[in-house]
Amino acid sequence: MIAGVARILDLLWSSGRRARRAIRGMACAGRFAARGDNFTFDPDGVYTYETIEVGRNVDLGHRPVIMAARSRIRIGDNVMFGPEVTIRGGNHRIDRVGTPMIAVEKSPSDGALDRGVTIGDDVWVGTRAVILHGVTIGRGAVIGAGAVVTRSVPPYGVAAGNPARVIRLRWPVETIIEHEQQLYPPEQRLTTAELAALSDLPRPEARPMPASAVRG
Repeated sequence: MIAGVARILDLLWSSGRRARRAIRGMACAGRFAARGDNFTFDPDGVYTYETIEVGRNVDLGHRPVIMAARSRIRIGDNVMFGPEVTIRGGNHRIDRVGTPMIAVEKSPSDGALDRGVTIGDDVWVGTRAVILHGVTIGRGAVIGAGAVVTRSVPPYGVAAGNPARVIRLRWPVETIIEHEQQLYPPEQRLTTAELAALSDLPRPEARPMPASAVRG
């Protein structure tokens, strides 16, 4: 009897919560500075909507914190976030003598403290990663779960750790070229110079083929 009542109450609560989230999502979607088609976001996340630009086919994951008071956060196309990702544009001054940090106000000359964040196309940001101001995440990059990204990540780099560092490329440069040719028109592909810069990064380790594949 009690269990049955509890199930009914839980169903009513869940239905009401879903309805509230749907209404809040519809009300807030238009507040983003820009958004493309097929854009998914958690209405229970924290956003400074008017400073965030989002491309097409983007999923911002479960309860992210994406904030920039005066700078911009730009997110490209085909991007996915794991749960609870934090992106923070801007920074606080810590160099004022005789004033508590919370009371320090920024002046127009403090633009260097208000750098934004740019995330390129085809990027995956793992669970609870933190991306700080001034960072650019290159196209095709992967950010590991829990990473704290304080420096920019090159295209197709895999970054992990605190502070995050690039541990390898997703693929060898030759495969990256093939991937780019299949997805992007010539004028949008990485340039020869950009590809040459990637050649200095560690390549992914070759994985042995399964015995079944060897046998055919």
